[in-house]
Amino acid sequence: MKLIIQIAFGVFLGTLSSQFTFDSWHTYKENIAKEVKEKLLAEQEKVRLEQNERIRALFLQGRQGNAPPAGFIPDDAQVQKIK
Repeated sequence: MKLIIQIAFGVFLGTLSSQFTFDSWHTYKENIAKEVKEKLLAEQEKVRLEQNERIRALFLQGRQGNAPPAGFIPDDAQVQKIK
């Protein structure tokens, strides 16, 4: 009877330790996946902000470029369209 109790206790401890190991490994992998996802999102956000800045700079550059330069005299075709 004593041997059966020892075997049962060993099986119980083995099952318990394997479950603990499995849960630990699963948590570890989830944390790694979460970190990778956060890095990816941060990189995407950085790229998006850089694109927004480039678009803004181009837009402002385009607005500044609409004014004619100092001393600009339009040709006859442009003068006729304006009149």
